[in-house]
Amino acid sequence: MKSAFLTIRFRLYAIKTIKQKRSIVKRILADVHRNGPAFAVCEADNQDDLQQLTICVAHLSNDSRFSDSALRKLQLKLERGDGYELEEADMEIL
Repeated sequence: MKSAFLTIRFRLYAIKTIKQKRSIVKRILADVHRNGPAFAVCEADNQDDLQQLTICVAHLSNDSRFSDSALRKLQLKLERGDGYELEEADMEIL
C-alpha cells in the first residue's frame, strides 16, 4: 500500500474573524471528501492566523502513480475559491 501526502498552503483574503476562516476550512474539507473515500484531510499549522491556511491531504492506493494523479487533480480543483488562493503545494509519496 502506498501513501501520498499533499500539503497545501492557502492565502486567505478579507478574513476578519476565526468564524469566517472556519467556514472556508469547512468548504475545503468538504470538497476533498467529495472526491472519494481514499482521501483523508486535516487542517495543520497557522490555525489562529487569519491570513493563512495549511491543510494536509493523504491518499492511499496500491499504485503510487494513481495517488500522484489523484492528488494533482485535487490540487487543481482547490487552486482558487471564494476568499482564498493556493500559495504553495508540496507532495510526498511513501
